[in-house]
Amino acid sequence: MKTHLFLSLLFAASFLPAKAQTYQPSAENLKARQEFQDNKFGIFLHWGLYCMLATGEWTMTNKDLNYKEYAKLAGGFYPSKFNVAEWVSAIKASGAKYICFTSRHHEGFSMFHTKYSDYNIVDATPFKRDVVKELADECHKQGIRLHFYYSHIDWYREDAPWGRTGRGTGRPNPKGDWKSYYTFMNNQLTELLTNYGPIGAIWFDGWWDQDANPDFDWQLPEQYALIHRLQPACLVGNNHHQVPFPGEDIQIFERDLPGENSAGLSGQDVSHLPLETCETMNGMWGYKIT
Repeated sequence: MKTHLFLSLLFAASFLPAKAQTYQPSAENLKARQEFQDNKFGIFLHWGLYCMLATGEWTMTNKDLNYKEYAKLAGGFYPSKFNVAEWVSAIKASGAKYICFTSRHHEGFSMFHTKYSDYNIVDATPFKRDVVKELADECHKQGIRLHFYYSHIDWYREDAPWGRTGRGTGRPNPKGDWKSYYTFMNNQLTELLTNYGPIGAIWFDGWWDQDANPDFDWQLPEQYALIHRLQPACLVGNNHHQVPFPGEDIQIFERDLPGENSAGLSGQDVSHLPLETCETMNGMWGYKIT
């Protein structure tokens, strides 16, 4: 079965200097923020098992696909035409200065070789290659900054607590095991920030999944501190559609320019942090044949 990815656009905008926050960004971090503002334009590489179904990245939850059946997609995942040098060269030629890549999306499949789950591109597919390692090496070679998208939610793992999505995938325990899942996420973030060289940003997504549960604690300050400790210059962004939380270095606006809210996801106030608009071209992020 052929695999596809979908390209989306990322735009960084310059506004006022960063506000004082409860966390004190390092000198390396402040320099990285300025470089991020100056870079202006990036490409989102949105790729995962969902691309094989060609109906977008939310198909698993939209169609209530059983998590064990869905995982069988990995057995046919073989992107034979993957050529990272061509990808990065084309992106660089477009004028883009950075790439944001989906290291793990809501479906729970890791697109990198992780020792904390067998459900990853090296151990679970016949492809057996760490595309994140190849992408990181090529980005460093060609002078393109690499950012990692990382999902806070997971429709596959049994220890991931249920939110308003992924409720029909057949997992047995709605409560999950937060301590186990939080440790898993932090272990993976440590891998991403240890094994792949300098990383420009961690781009979180999924906080909104618990918006009907105001008492839920994502323990973000500790997670953000882990990132800044491992790589002080690594920027933290979170696509939560809220005013930035303490510890975040950029503010993300999904499918709208800052200050606009035509898509209904960007009604938050505009902060003094560096700003990014994340825009797609077809109403979804993952490959969709229609």
